[in-house]
Amino acid sequence: MNPHVSIVRSIMDQSCELHTDVLLKPSGGEAGAVCWQNGVVTGLESSQGKSVPCIVPAFVDPHVHLILGARQTQRPDFSNCRCREDFLQCLEVAHRERPDGWLIGGGWDAGRLGSTPDRSWLEGVGDRPCVLWSRDIHVAVVNDAVLSQLDVSPIDGGCFHRDDRGQLSGRLKEAAAWHRLNPLVPEPTASEDRFFVEQTVPQLHARGILGVGAMEYFRHVESVLAPHVEGIDLSITLLDRSEELNIHSLRSALAKHANLVLSGMKSFADGTLGARTAWMHTPWTDGSPQGWPLDHAAEGTLSSWACSVRDEGLDPAVHAIGSAAVDAVLTAFESAGIESGRVEHAQFVRDDDLHRFKGHWCSMQPAHQVDDVREIATCADPRLAFRYRSLAEAGGRLAFSSDWPVVEADPLRAMLESVCPDHSESIDVISSLEAVTTSAARMVRLPDPTLRIGGPASFVVLDEDPREALPRGRVPEILATVRQGQVVYGDLP
Repeated sequence: MNPHVSIVRSIMDQSCELHTDVLLKPSGGEAGAVCWQNGVVTGLESSQGKSVPCIVPAFVDPHVHLILGARQTQRPDFSNCRCREDFLQCLEVAHRERPDGWLIGGGWDAGRLGSTPDRSWLEGVGDRPCVLWSRDIHVAVVNDAVLSQLDVSPIDGGCFHRDDRGQLSGRLKEAAAWHRLNPLVPEPTASEDRFFVEQTVPQLHARGILGVGAMEYFRHVESVLAPHVEGIDLSITLLDRSEELNIHSLRSALAKHANLVLSGMKSFADGTLGARTAWMHTPWTDGSPQGWPLDHAAEGTLSSWACSVRDEGLDPAVHAIGSAAVDAVLTAFESAGIESGRVEHAQFVRDDDLHRFKGHWCSMQPAHQVDDVREIATCADPRLAFRYRSLAEAGGRLAFSSDWPVVEADPLRAMLESVCPDHSESIDVISSLEAVTTSAARMVRLPDPTLRIGGPASFVVLDEDPREALPRGRVPEILATVRQGQVVYGDLP
């Protein structure tokens, strides 16, 4: 039992009262209490007695790939590999423990490995098909058993990499991986995917997350998520390109469940830093090209697509990492008359484009700043990266997320990176808290998690006030996560 916790329960009317030294909200913090009955907040008055150190609103991660991430938890993980030898050892174990069928894994990072894997690294699995995805999920390395099944003719928006001798290396970038490889790779059944997602929900609770914005394909939403997932509020942003989606049918299916909402559709304006496919205005200092536009941005149809999404009553969300991609997205929104679009990542922004963000959502991933440090150092102007403060001051609306499984879904870590005192673009803790709670929820149309009378008794109990801990470089420990009055992680006496 935690000596700092005092909770009073009444079994007859299911009422509870939890006192706290700090009740922290985006508007500030002070001593208080959360009183609730049948899962609904009935009071927030301060009271005497023992208390938990700090209560904050429940976290929302508005940009995750829920089904993909849930699958990744069941697959070999190469994220801790620091050299080729680590990689080969991890592959050997995976091959031995999963001897049948396709071997699918991911998480490798060329920066950590010191070099980029190719098909020669996969020879140890023999002639079974093997697909290993990069950390950012924009590059796949495959072996000869997969290459022999692939159409490797040139493809717009993608690349089948070849070595100095002109031979296929086994590396597939962007559209080559998404549109040529993915259709060949066996998928889990809907019931398996649903089980994987259900297994993931407690892991989200352990990070204080009670709501997510999931980037998913229509078929997976219909078969896996629409039948209902317990314990989490879900907002769906569709990844599909098809013009024939039955949005009305999906809305009807989601309307049956109070915790499911359809909020947007997504397009990709460029790739990633790690794949060197982010679309920049200037080349990299290491000689890498400027990247290229993808999807609707490459076709010149981004503005009309954004209009069609709005006509469906949804929000256009566009992946844009490089400065040229960001510029193109803002231009498309302006042309379409959209004043509150979602710019996913907004990782590199030129000075001249800052004012254009006014009113738009800046859906950013602060934890990526750590993993992308090598790439940032070799871009033409590192100063343009992760401009939290400048974007907020220009009127951009910050919402922080993880892009899980690219990095762990961990809002407190996102807060830590965004308030880092040695970063000129850092923001204050309260602004960062808003970006992982109320703003994150609003961006994906989930209920505002701010604790208020009449609202759900959903919150996170921390062992320290993050205003004190985070500037010192310490991430507070989560003691408990409470959803609608029920403890779903941790313990209260």
